[in-house]
Amino acid sequence: MAVLVAFVVAVFLVFFLFLLPIILSLRAVGSLFVYPGQLRTVFGNRILRRNHALEHATIATMLEKEPGRPLSGFSTDDGFFVQGARSLDEVDAAARAALARLKGGERSLAVHRNCGTTIVASNLLAAVFFLAAVALGLYLGGWWIYGLIVSGIVLAFALRVPLSLFLQRFVTTDANLNDAEVGWVEPARPEDLRSGLLGMLLAASTVRVRVFHTDPDAVEVLRGDETVVR
Repeated sequence: MAVLVAFVVAVFLVFFLFLLPIILSLRAVGSLFVYPGQLRTVFGNRILRRNHALEHATIATMLEKEPGRPLSGFSTDDGFFVQGARSLDEVDAAARAALARLKGGERSLAVHRNCGTTIVASNLLAAVFFLAAVALGLYLGGWWIYGLIVSGIVLAFALRVPLSLFLQRFVTTDANLNDAEVGWVEPARPEDLRSGLLGMLLAASTVRVRVFHTDPDAVEVLRGDETVVR
């Protein structure tokens, strides 16, 4: 009986591992219907791109003091959030230092290999390579398809960071923050992150940084009555 169970498990694992590249590739194909539109939206929002650049620069500044520290973040139209922070003061100091460095010409701080854009790049590459593998495999003969699909996944993994850095530099960030200033830093609210208990847990180590832009594209939100001023 034990031998039979082991045999069934082994067959299942082999079958699963055989199908895994195909499953991952098919999921990636779905990204072709989502990510291009999202990238186009981000590219058209200059304020969000600048906040994204400052978010990266702030986290990079914090990591310089403590490499390997688990930090992450995300940007919005009125600033950005840093997750994994220990205090408001450290984020405030890092954000102001990062802004000064960006204004001083350190544009490389605006891009980061661990940005979520890397996931976008990986899926887009995997989708394109999968479609190319299927087309080429059908042309060469059906037996080539699986090997080409696996090769496409490996190639997508290898090229995901270079493509991510390219997309960040030209699409999802804008390192020109000469007309930006760090406003205030405050604890994040649970509703800014996730609902329920998870939001409360995340908020405990998350800091919100408010950024003001003074160029014509800026949209400022006044505290209190939430009046929008263009």
